[in-house]
Amino acid sequence: MEFSKMFSKFCEWHDGFKKGVLAKETIERYMQARRDICGVLLIGQHLAIEPSVVTRGSLRVAHAYQIEFGFPSGVVASTTHDISTSGLSAPVPEPPPVGSVITMRLMIGGGAAIVGRCQVVKITPTQESIRMGVAFEGMPAEAREKIETAVCDVIVTKLRSALHARQVRLS
Repeated sequence: MEFSKMFSKFCEWHDGFKKGVLAKETIERYMQARRDICGVLLIGQHLAIEPSVVTRGSLRVAHAYQIEFGFPSGVVASTTHDISTSGLSAPVPEPPPVGSVITMRLMIGGGAAIVGRCQVVKITPTQESIRMGVAFEGMPAEAREKIETAVCDVIVTKLRSALHARQVRLS
Protein backbone atom coordinates (compact mmCIF):
# COMPACT_ATOMS: atom_id res chain seq x y z
CA MET A 1 0.00 0.00 0.00
CA GLU A 2 1.42 3.44 -0.84
CA PHE A 3 2.17 5.84 2.00
CA SER A 4 -0.57 8.34 1.16
CA LYS A 5 -3.22 5.61 1.38
CA MET A 6 -1.78 4.32 4.65
CA PHE A 7 -1.72 7.82 6.12
CA SER A 8 -5.27 8.51 4.94
CA LYS A 9 -6.44 5.27 6.57
CA PHE A 10 -4.63 6.20 9.79
CA CYS A 11 -6.39 9.60 9.81
CA GLU A 12 -9.78 7.86 9.37
CA TRP A 13 -9.01 5.41 12.18
CA HIS A 14 -7.88 8.26 14.46
CA ASP A 15 -11.14 10.11 13.89
CA GLY A 16 -13.13 6.95 14.65
CA PHE A 17 -11.06 6.23 17.76
CA LYS A 18 -11.62 9.74 19.14
CA LYS A 19 -15.35 9.51 18.49
CA GLY A 20 -15.50 6.06 20.09
CA VAL A 21 -16.89 4.47 16.94
CA LEU A 22 -13.82 2.60 15.69
CA ALA A 23 -14.68 -1.09 15.31
CA LYS A 24 -13.18 -3.26 18.05
CA GLU A 25 -11.37 -5.42 15.51
CA THR A 26 -9.69 -2.29 14.09
CA ILE A 27 -8.56 -0.74 17.37
CA GLU A 28 -5.52 -3.01 17.68
CA ARG A 29 -4.45 -2.18 14.10
CA TYR A 30 -4.97 1.53 14.79
CA MET A 31 -2.91 1.41 17.99
CA GLN A 32 -0.09 -0.43 16.18
CA ALA A 33 -0.18 2.15 13.35
CA ARG A 34 -0.11 4.90 15.97
CA ARG A 35 2.97 3.38 17.64
CA ASP A 36 4.64 2.90 14.24
CA ILE A 37 4.00 6.44 13.00
CA CYS A 38 5.08 8.00 16.30
CA GLY A 39 8.18 5.79 16.28
CA VAL A 40 9.17 6.85 12.76
CA LEU A 41 8.61 10.52 13.58
CA LEU A 42 10.65 10.13 16.77
CA ILE A 43 13.53 8.75 14.69
CA GLY A 44 13.21 11.85 12.52
CA GLN A 45 13.45 14.06 15.61
CA HIS A 46 16.58 12.19 16.69
CA LEU A 47 18.17 12.78 13.28
CA ALA A 48 17.66 16.53 13.71
CA ILE A 49 19.43 16.62 17.09
CA GLU A 50 23.14 17.32 17.45
CA PRO A 51 25.15 14.10 18.07
CA SER A 52 26.26 15.12 21.59
CA VAL A 53 22.71 15.88 22.79
CA VAL A 54 20.67 13.27 24.68
CA THR A 55 17.71 12.13 22.56
CA ARG A 56 14.11 12.06 23.71
CA GLY A 57 12.22 8.90 24.51
CA SER A 58 8.84 10.12 23.29
CA LEU A 59 7.62 12.09 20.30
CA ARG A 60 7.24 15.81 20.95
CA VAL A 61 5.01 18.04 18.81
CA ALA A 62 4.69 21.81 18.71
CA HIS A 63 1.20 22.85 19.77
CA ALA A 64 -0.36 25.47 22.03
CA TYR A 65 -2.56 24.17 24.84
CA GLN A 66 -3.58 26.21 27.84
CA ILE A 67 -1.74 25.31 31.00
CA GLU A 68 -1.61 26.59 34.57
CA PHE A 69 1.36 25.92 36.80
CA GLY A 70 1.23 26.07 40.59
CA PHE A 71 4.40 27.98 41.40
CA PRO A 72 5.40 28.71 45.01
CA SER A 73 4.51 32.36 44.23
CA GLY A 74 1.04 31.47 42.89
CA VAL A 75 -0.73 30.22 39.76
CA VAL A 76 0.93 31.08 36.45
CA ALA A 77 -1.05 30.70 33.20
CA SER A 78 0.71 29.96 29.93
CA THR A 79 0.40 28.00 26.69
CA THR A 80 2.51 25.04 25.76
CA HIS A 81 5.27 25.42 23.21
CA ASP A 82 5.51 21.68 22.67
CA ILE A 83 4.19 18.53 24.30
CA SER A 84 4.84 14.80 24.53
CA THR A 85 3.61 11.97 26.71
CA SER A 86 6.57 12.54 29.02
CA GLY A 87 6.51 16.32 29.40
CA LEU A 88 6.12 19.74 27.81
CA SER A 89 7.63 23.17 27.58
CA ALA A 90 5.99 26.54 28.01
CA PRO A 91 7.06 30.16 28.31
CA VAL A 92 6.86 31.55 31.85
CA PRO A 93 8.01 34.82 33.43
CA GLU A 94 9.95 33.53 36.47
CA PRO A 95 10.31 29.73 36.71
CA PRO A 96 11.19 27.91 39.90
CA PRO A 97 14.63 26.27 39.97
CA VAL A 98 15.42 23.09 38.04
CA GLY A 99 14.40 20.11 40.16
CA SER A 100 11.35 21.83 41.64
CA VAL A 101 8.15 19.79 41.67
CA ILE A 102 5.07 21.85 40.85
CA THR A 103 1.41 21.24 40.08
CA MET A 104 -0.12 21.72 36.66
CA ARG A 105 -3.53 21.89 35.02
CA LEU A 106 -3.36 21.19 31.29
CA MET A 107 -6.35 21.82 29.03
CA ILE A 108 -6.43 19.44 26.08
CA GLY A 109 -9.18 19.94 23.51
CA GLY A 110 -12.84 19.50 24.27
CA GLY A 111 -12.53 20.92 27.77
CA ALA A 112 -10.60 17.89 29.09
CA ALA A 113 -8.30 18.91 31.93
CA ILE A 114 -5.29 16.92 33.05
CA VAL A 115 -4.28 17.77 36.58
CA GLY A 116 -1.04 16.48 37.99
CA ARG A 117 2.50 17.13 39.06
CA CYS A 118 5.60 17.82 37.05
CA GLN A 119 9.26 18.46 37.70
CA VAL A 120 11.15 21.38 36.21
CA VAL A 121 13.94 19.81 34.13
CA LYS A 122 15.15 22.66 31.93
CA ILE A 123 15.08 26.44 31.83
CA THR A 124 15.95 28.12 28.54
CA PRO A 125 16.07 31.90 28.16
CA THR A 126 14.57 33.09 24.85
CA GLN A 127 14.27 36.56 23.36
CA GLU A 128 10.66 36.91 24.49
CA SER A 129 10.64 35.11 27.84
CA ILE A 130 11.94 32.00 29.56
CA ARG A 131 10.94 28.55 28.32
CA MET A 132 10.49 26.03 31.10
CA GLY A 133 10.68 22.31 30.32
CA VAL A 134 8.92 19.93 32.67
CA ALA A 135 8.65 16.15 32.99
CA PHE A 136 5.35 14.70 34.14
CA GLU A 137 5.39 12.85 37.46
CA GLY A 138 3.10 9.94 38.30
CA MET A 139 0.92 10.49 35.24
CA PRO A 140 -1.99 8.01 35.33
CA ALA A 141 -2.39 5.80 32.24
CA GLU A 142 -5.71 7.48 31.35
CA ALA A 143 -4.11 10.94 31.35
CA ARG A 144 -1.13 9.67 29.35
CA GLU A 145 -3.57 8.22 26.79
CA LYS A 146 -5.31 11.62 26.47
CA ILE A 147 -1.97 13.33 25.87
CA GLU A 148 -0.93 10.69 23.33
CA THR A 149 -4.24 11.18 21.51
CA ALA A 150 -3.65 14.96 21.51
CA VAL A 151 -0.16 14.40 20.05
CA CYS A 152 -1.76 12.22 17.36
CA ASP A 153 -4.30 14.99 16.67
CA VAL A 154 -1.39 17.25 15.70
CA ILE A 155 0.14 14.50 13.56
CA VAL A 156 -3.18 13.83 11.79
CA THR A 157 -3.63 17.56 11.09
CA LYS A 158 -0.15 17.71 9.54
CA LEU A 159 -0.69 14.50 7.57
CA ARG A 160 -3.98 15.76 6.17
CA SER A 161 -2.36 19.04 5.17
CA ALA A 162 0.50 17.23 3.44
CA LEU A 163 -1.88 14.81 1.69
CA HIS A 164 -4.04 17.72 0.52
CA ALA A 165 -0.98 19.60 -0.80
CA ARG A 166 0.14 16.48 -2.66
CA GLN A 167 -3.31 16.06 -4.25
CA VAL A 168 -3.31 19.71 -5.35
CA ARG A 169 0.15 19.31 -6.93
CA LEU A 170 -0.95 16.18 -8.79
CA SER A 171 -4.13 17.84 -10.11
